[in-house]
Amino acid sequence: MSSSRSIAGTVPARLRVVVLCLALAFGGWLTGYAATLGVQGQVFALGYEAEAITQISTSVAFNVVGTGGLALTYLIVRRNGFDRDFTRAFLRLRNPTIWDLAWIVLGLAGAFIVVVGYHSLVEYVDPFGTGGEGETHSSIEQNRNHPVLFLVGIPIAILLTGPGEELLYRGVVQSRLGEAFPTLLAVPLSALVFAAVHLPVYMGEEFGAVLVSLGTVLSLGLYLGTLYELSGSLLVPALIHGCYNAVVYLSNYLTYA
Repeated sequence: MSSSRSIAGTVPARLRVVVLCLALAFGGWLTGYAATLGVQGQVFALGYEAEAITQISTSVAFNVVGTGGLALTYLIVRRNGFDRDFTRAFLRLRNPTIWDLAWIVLGLAGAFIVVVGYHSLVEYVDPFGTGGEGETHSSIEQNRNHPVLFLVGIPIAILLTGPGEELLYRGVVQSRLGEAFPTLLAVPLSALVFAAVHLPVYMGEEFGAVLVSLGTVLSLGLYLGTLYELSGSLLVPALIHGCYNAVVYLSNYLTYA
């Protein structure tokens, strides 16, 4: 026991926080993936082959068990039980106000401005020789064969994906980094973690295109992290994230239906 404590003591405190946050981020993905496989097995065993049912069940498993579940588990373990006041303060949960609605509406428009601006810059500079083109998110690529699944994904994005991912990546990861680093460092560090954990869904044959897509996620992570700090409410990035994904799904549905 004493040797393990001495080893931990030799590692800088800030480095331990970064490692913890990376472990939480990738742990959430792995937990969600494991839950997804389990749910898919149950769905197929029951004889349900409809793509919509599979998507709903796997999305619930990934976001509730993976990102959201791990975030809450961390908060419970950290306080040796569920500490309601600490959780609300740490995650910046409070009653919404009319100003939060303004943050969400304007913030959603800003998210698309950030993404369009990023892609315009990448297309102009073309640092990876891809013409500014990135890899398509694996779920979007799959759904294009069954466009109705984009409509199924809209409420899932708003109710599960946005809140689940923001609970972990902004609520827990960024807040924990903010305890060890100044805000100006905590926000980009959490954005880097957010981008890194999306690598599996953007893997493709062209490495340059993968980097372009991860840059999109990084830009959104920086933007959502900044809004989280400025608004002081987890609800703001959670709904912006969910609504952003929902608009992307709707756009793809109208294109491929």
